[in-house]
Amino acid sequence: MRLAQWVKIVLCLVLAALNLYLFVVSCGVEYPILVAREHVRFRQEMPTMDSWINSPFGKLKNYVFNVTNAEEFRSGRDKKLKVEEIGPIVYKIVGFNDILERNATNIKYSKHRYRIVEFLPEESVAPDVLNWTITSTNNVILGAAAKLKHTMPIVALGFDAALALEDMFVTDSVYYFLWEFTRPLLQSISRVSNIRPNVAVLYNALKEKEEVYSVKIGPEHGIENFFRIETLNNEVIIREQRPHTFRYDSDSCPYNVTGALDNSLFPPFVQPDTPLDIVAIESCRVLPLNFQRRERYNGLDIFRYTLLQENQKPPRCLDTSYGVKLHDGMFDVSQCVINDAPSAFSMPHFYGSSYNWSEHYEGYTPNAEDHEPYILLEPITGIPVMEKYRFQSNIPIPDLRGFSNRLRRFSNMMIPSFWYEFEMGQLPGFVTALIWINVNLVAHMQPYCMGLFLLVALWSVLKASRVACGDVGYVGLFRKLCCGNMGAATALETKFQATTPSIHVTVK
Repeated sequence: MRLAQWVKIVLCLVLAALNLYLFVVSCGVEYPILVAREHVRFRQEMPTMDSWINSPFGKLKNYVFNVTNAEEFRSGRDKKLKVEEIGPIVYKIVGFNDILERNATNIKYSKHRYRIVEFLPEESVAPDVLNWTITSTNNVILGAAAKLKHTMPIVALGFDAALALEDMFVTDSVYYFLWEFTRPLLQSISRVSNIRPNVAVLYNALKEKEEVYSVKIGPEHGIENFFRIETLNNEVIIREQRPHTFRYDSDSCPYNVTGALDNSLFPPFVQPDTPLDIVAIESCRVLPLNFQRRERYNGLDIFRYTLLQENQKPPRCLDTSYGVKLHDGMFDVSQCVINDAPSAFSMPHFYGSSYNWSEHYEGYTPNAEDHEPYILLEPITGIPVMEKYRFQSNIPIPDLRGFSNRLRRFSNMMIPSFWYEFEMGQLPGFVTALIWINVNLVAHMQPYCMGLFLLVALWSVLKASRVACGDVGYVGLFRKLCCGNMGAATALETKFQATTPSIHVTVK
């Protein structure tokens, strides 16, 4: 045989061996598991890496409350505050994850949530909404009164005298309340203490916070532990809560970040009963996700999780804010806000809380569609496809007996400062396509691929045999394989004995 024929035979046999190997390997693995193992390796060249690095991304929608009957309430003619919601006031948000260290089993990165903050006038309630004038409760005075009532109740006697020039309501622009809210009291105190004078909600909420996560990657930990946190800022307890851990068992308080997630990626193959907790850095706690139901979203079967449930009882260590017992559906965040002010988070408009807001307010419209915080998670890949993270910040006011009449009117109220919704942006097209392939193709393609491997292996063996037999066709190859040498030599051969006509010579 010529050299070219030998080369063809070897190549065909190698191809056959490779496909037989793939077939044998396929018998012992499941393709979705195989793909998941590669996903949890979290390699730098992974197509989803760019999307993760530039996260979180989406829109921050803010809502404030305008008090429309401040004068009537101040004078005592109205017993309830009438409020009008102003919003949304929309900002574009783009974050950034900076990888500090990585190896085969761990990755350490710094999360910067607010690398880009850009006002979106056309998506807000009005392009000039930041210039609108609204009236709000004086939350500086009310927060100070609530704090002093718990820490130094005797100060109540002189509190009003010191703040005689401060009104219980403040009228200014929406921008002022979001970005520049300060009062003469705060400015004076800040000169002689570490009290910060600017208590505007967005100014403080969007400040850079140190977030350095160390998380597990790679199949060595088990794919169910992908991206679970080992430490946050080199600690297992949330730093702001560490001074308070001596009072409570850390197992019952949501301060320990070990095994929680940062809400950017989740383990593959999530089940409804898979424990999923996320670090809510803005409230200095770990929040358990509550499986609610299965849904269909953009052609995918997804799981819907809520971040709070209706009338959910807060953990014992978070059920009180400066001596005020919180209602179900709320939890204390005073260790996380500016100047350690009394503060509690709830769902917007007090949705799902046991607080009887109608006793003190008119104008709230709590409902699940607009106010329930939730996450939509694609369970096979563990990638969140939509998120609406909604919380309202409130000041819990105690019984203010002992204070002046103007303050006593606010006794036992929950004073909302604002509420916000972070709406996750649409995933890039290539990430959506990869999720679709993982869910709809990889999970069903294994038997087809195994059949293809067998066919290619068989074709390669036959091709090698044809070349070895001199590039015969399939019919010729069949004859050679089935009949051997007999086939070539066997033929019906009929032999006739030659007859020579006799020549008769007659001599006359």
